[in-house]
Amino acid sequence: MLLNVGMSECKGMDSPMDDKIKLLSTHGELLEDTEEYMRLVWKLNYLTVMRLDIAYSVSVVSQFLSAPSKSHVEVVKRILWYLKKTPGKGVIYSNSNHTRIAGFLDANWVGSHKDRWSIIGYCMFLGGNLISWKSKKQSVVSRSTTEFEYRAMANLICELIRVSDILTEIGYPLECPMSLYGDNKATIYIAAKPVFHERTKHK
Repeated sequence: MLLNVGMSECKGMDSPMDDKIKLLSTHGELLEDTEEYMRLVWKLNYLTVMRLDIAYSVSVVSQFLSAPSKSHVEVVKRILWYLKKTPGKGVIYSNSNHTRIAGFLDANWVGSHKDRWSIIGYCMFLGGNLISWKSKKQSVVSRSTTEFEYRAMANLICELIRVSDILTEIGYPLECPMSLYGDNKATIYIAAKPVFHERTKHK
């Protein structure tokens, strides 16, 4: 890919995207020819199957395929610079001698700078190996971060149950209850002490 775009000798970067950058649809001067940008983003989309570390960055630049600007091109170049420096990274599967299922959740309320929609992301591990992952914008507006976190947890729980049902059908026994990990303090407090339910808008 780097050879095709003439960047085989480019410098390397430690991260695929600057976490301080906020891309908008009106960000910078628009490109006259968008075909090269589109082809490059499509190639990066295919690469995310093996390189999950660039999945978020690629999903961001994919939102501007209809009207990319020069600023968006710079972000795509940074992803390529990151790939140049990290050719050996990828998803590694190994035998961890257990069959525990665990789901990890992260939610960003009103996280999209483009349209202010909230974004959820989760990944699921079986025996310590990644088997399922997703990042998407919420289609329902939540009025608080706590409500949004609960909606995100509900999505992950549905995925955990689906995987559990599939494993049961093929005769794959589960060693212990599935685990769900999140980092929102409000939802943790409410789950730990039911008295906090009285302080929320939604009961």
